[in-house]
Amino acid sequence: MWLVGYTAVRSSRKHMLSVRRDLVLALDSPWTAMSPLRLGKIPAGLGTADLFLTISEDDRPLLRVDLYADCSGPFQAVVWSEHVFVGVERLVYVIDPKRAFASEIFLDSDAWGYFGHFYPDHEYLLVASATALLRLAPDGNVLWNRSDLGLDGVVVNSVEDGLIKGEGCWDLDEEWKPFLLRLDSGELIIG
Repeated sequence: MWLVGYTAVRSSRKHMLSVRRDLVLALDSPWTAMSPLRLGKIPAGLGTADLFLTISEDDRPLLRVDLYADCSGPFQAVVWSEHVFVGVERLVYVIDPKRAFASEIFLDSDAWGYFGHFYPDHEYLLVASATALLRLAPDGNVLWNRSDLGLDGVVVNSVEDGLIKGEGCWDLDEEWKPFLLRLDSGELIIG
């Protein structure tokens, strides 16, 4: 389960993993004393990160992430499986908080591309970008990537009976065209 806003949580019978987003490091110890995992375009002198994420397990501080990125566009963090997924700019960061390690998924090669939104469910995690929809495995690997669903935005309206119903924006006049994909393979059925 994740909550909209600055916090994302995942609970299981044994553990609860949570993420908090802060624009300033107005954090108390132990966060300020913790060595961070630094992600993004890290300046040579380090400087101050644009965003701070704190990841806890059962209210126990686990990992601080200093993110150097333009956070003025869409941003979202979700806890899914045992990982934290962060979407910002044209990237999705897949963070393994227990290993303090992150990998990157580059979303769009187009200069105007951007991260759009996560669509999490207990069985899948979908990632929408400006032009595409991806399905991720619990470890962050890309199971499939369906591109050319739009030019300036892709949204998922519903997932039912193994089918994804959505829309892609094809021009600046907000012309949205529907699409239908198979959840298991990303195969385009209508669109």
